[in-house]
Amino acid sequence: MKNNSIRLTIIALAMTLLAACGTIKKTNVTTPGNAGQSATTPQGATTTDPCDAVIATLGGWRTMQTGGNISLKGSSSFSSAIQVRMVRDQAIFISLRPMLGIEVGRLLITADSLYAVDKIHKRYIAEKVSLLTAGIPVTVSDVQDIFLGRPFIIGKGTLDEALKSQVATSDTGHGVVLSPTEHYKGYGYTFTFDKANRITALSIAPQGSTKPAYQVKYNDVKGTTAGNIAHGITVNATIDKKNLNFGLNYKNIDWNGNVKIERGIPNNYTRMQAADLFSIFSN
Repeated sequence: MKNNSIRLTIIALAMTLLAACGTIKKTNVTTPGNAGQSATTPQGATTTDPCDAVIATLGGWRTMQTGGNISLKGSSSFSSAIQVRMVRDQAIFISLRPMLGIEVGRLLITADSLYAVDKIHKRYIAEKVSLLTAGIPVTVSDVQDIFLGRPFIIGKGTLDEALKSQVATSDTGHGVVLSPTEHYKGYGYTFTFDKANRITALSIAPQGSTKPAYQVKYNDVKGTTAGNIAHGITVNATIDKKNLNFGLNYKNIDWNGNVKIERGIPNNYTRMQAADLFSIFSN
């Protein structure tokens, strides 16, 4: 694995999951669908509210930790073993371990900060999350939901009974689409589910366009202590005019145990500037 690929992966993890909301400004728009209402069949018979059906698949959790694998395709391509740890609403920690379990890099996202450590080059990044979110109220909880395959309202949390009036629903014939009715600077985001209420995609697209600007695809959705959780995730995005595709795969998720979130920066490391978040893609 090339050394540059390590740096690229650490930054790509942060950017592709946060930058989708980083340049869009809040506006309210009318979205087609039946926000907070029951869906109807073609014959007009009332069925169970699809929001309720999805909400019923979502469980609570405090912490999670798992092993897995990441693969990256872009200006560099490779795969690596990883460890992922989360504390709900507080922190996301990812450790990159390509060989023999040895950590070569790590990423930490907290409520207000982003840290990335590149052990190969002895460099690190320490920035405010607002560098990527541009003031949009994306929270750690939102990013955790992206990682786990759970529907959410930006800045308000995981979809629940209190939030379902803010979601429009539509039946695709193959499942249901949930679309938050509060959009941002002409962009909308939607969650797609199959007939078994398992999430299949999160898409962000300009209003009126059928082509997503960003898309997260989910597979291998399993019932767990925390409800339905996607164990396979693929992210497609364009960052700094470069196409990126990376996949995450989890195995043996452990819920609600004690997790260690490593926050320290090693001694004698050089700090990377914020501009490196973007210039790194041209290296």
